[in-house]
Amino acid sequence: MKLFTNGTIHTMDPSHPTVEAVLVNDDGKIAAVGAKADLSRDGVEIVDLNGRVLLPAFNDAHIHVSWLGLQLTRWVDARNHVAPNIPTVVQKFRERAAQETPNRWIQGMGYNEALLAEGRHLNKHDLDEASTEHPIFLVRSCGHVAVVNHRAMELAGITAETPDPPGGVILRDEHGEPTGILQETAMTLAQHLIPEPTLAEKITAVQATANYLLSLGVTAATDPDVMPDWIEVYQKMADENLLDIRMNLLASRRSGDQIQPLPPKIDSDFLRLDSVKFFADGGMTSATAAISIPYRETGTKGVLIYEDEEMADLMWEAHNNGLRIATHANGDIAIEQVLSTYELVNQKQPRPNLHHRIEHLALPTDDHLERCANLHVNIATQTVFLSAMGATYRRYMPEAFFPRAYGVRKMLDAGLTVALSTDAPVVPDANPFLGLKAAVDRHDHAGNPLGAHQAITNEEALFGYTMGGALLSGDEATMGSLTPGKWADMIIVNDDPLTTPPEKMLELLVEKTFVAGEVMFER
Repeated sequence: MKLFTNGTIHTMDPSHPTVEAVLVNDDGKIAAVGAKADLSRDGVEIVDLNGRVLLPAFNDAHIHVSWLGLQLTRWVDARNHVAPNIPTVVQKFRERAAQETPNRWIQGMGYNEALLAEGRHLNKHDLDEASTEHPIFLVRSCGHVAVVNHRAMELAGITAETPDPPGGVILRDEHGEPTGILQETAMTLAQHLIPEPTLAEKITAVQATANYLLSLGVTAATDPDVMPDWIEVYQKMADENLLDIRMNLLASRRSGDQIQPLPPKIDSDFLRLDSVKFFADGGMTSATAAISIPYRETGTKGVLIYEDEEMADLMWEAHNNGLRIATHANGDIAIEQVLSTYELVNQKQPRPNLHHRIEHLALPTDDHLERCANLHVNIATQTVFLSAMGATYRRYMPEAFFPRAYGVRKMLDAGLTVALSTDAPVVPDANPFLGLKAAVDRHDHAGNPLGAHQAITNEEALFGYTMGGALLSGDEATMGSLTPGKWADMIIVNDDPLTTPPEKMLELLVEKTFVAGEVMFER
């Protein structure tokens, strides 16, 4: 047994919010919390906090673990901090092409045109400068837009005559020719041609993300939109004890025009799957989220992925089979469609304990929040977007929407259960303290407030990054707080996030990460 003491201990459990000591059993679960004198006993290993802070570990409720792993291990890194302009992006692809045989697909991710020096999207001509012999597929940071070169378009059969697929857009120039920019489901026209990584490469990718997250104090994560082949990877890793963080999966329901089967349920110590994932619209930063007011620069109103009837049919199938539904919905038009469908399936078959989710919930109205509360819909949102992508919001988002963007204060006041998350690699840094800071100060990329009245307290933000994620995944009985009977998934931090002002929050550092009471990361 281990006794953690001699520091500040916040449990995130309202029945005993701050304690002197935490006793951890040899089975990796918390045996007791309370006064040091009450928990001390012979043979117990003392873990001296030396005045530092012990907290429940972070839970990132929406992070693309597989994408991030591939970016860390296989893909060309086109994020703006390493490729700040188009020539640098092109050069990175040119260097990769020199290492690959002709006709081998080259993938990359991470550019954001609002942050590039040129202020524009790349196009097929730019990527042709990297290679005309290799098909290139570059995904924007949001994951809702891709750019391909001529070779990729040729292999995919994308021409001026190719119609836009349902729920997608092929951007075209003034002559009607495709520019190489593909939005939403149009991405799959080329994406389905890219060979899958091998099983070993997929396992390496997940492990790379896990190591990265453990260094940030994250011991649990939800991977949204997981395809059947990746579900098999996670299951194999769980069976062979290769998962170092606890994973919750949202199984993909549709990819392009292909409907995915309902997944089998999984419930083990390191792997859970009982939910399916839908995309109702696109992204705020790509101006493809479905909104009621035109975007400032494009004049468009975004993209709805589903017709109402198809969404209702597919959601009913999941709901009727006892699977929770998690739906990506950013814009107010998309949120309206999703809530109307949730209401419809619940009227048809009430399931009060089946808490569906909305991912992001970027621009809800007050009516939407009230309806979410009535339906007991849980929310996974990302305050980190305010600082990471504030430049893009200022460029594209109608100003009338600024006060509502990722409005966690109003969500909580409406009685909603809210989990904070990063959506990495959509944002370049998955550090939870970035999201905590943004939730408290609401500052954009330039340090200017964006909806300051939507700020929440340090404690509310920390709850959103710990218990919030556990509540959303259905793991509130086993993780999220330092409570007897739960896993001893904990972190030691150099200072107290509950008393640290936002301007100092990025100085906070995770010094140790524990999973089931064992050190998995040490600085």
